[in-house]
Amino acid sequence: MVGKEEVRPVAVLVITCLVWGALLGLTHSATEKRIEEAERAELYRTLSQIFPSAQFKEENGYYTCWENGVLVGYAVEVEERGYGGKMRVLVGALPDGTVAGVRILSHGETPGLGARVTEETFLEQFRGKELGGVVLKKDGGEIEGVTGATISSRAVVRAVRSGLENLLRWME
Repeated sequence: MVGKEEVRPVAVLVITCLVWGALLGLTHSATEKRIEEAERAELYRTLSQIFPSAQFKEENGYYTCWENGVLVGYAVEVEERGYGGKMRVLVGALPDGTVAGVRILSHGETPGLGARVTEETFLEQFRGKELGGVVLKKDGGEIEGVTGATISSRAVVRAVRSGLENLLRWME
């Protein structure tokens, strides 16, 4: 038979969990919209790095980029696994299907090594490339990987290829 002294700690624990769960739920509800708005604003700032004077329209995860009513490009966000985990990459393409630009939105790569894939000198290599040209030099292509960060470099290449393939299918 269970005594009162054994039930009381369990009841206190259950009530405590319910109260904290409700508080966490309320906090999430109160901040969720602001977080989404901040993330969208950051994404648009990053899109502006690829298409500086364009306005953007989002459609099913793809972005069309317009300048004075003229379509100047497309963009899509891609996730790829790097050395340090999930990497989010923004890939922009011109209407002719070539890469307009690449930006790393988030990553978990090693600071000072794999994180160098975020540097402009690495990312600039993708600009103007067609799908077939998005290959690391080590793999027979033209893209010079970051020294000592082959896994991270390959992850970016895979993300750019995937993003470009998705955009080419979507543009059809």
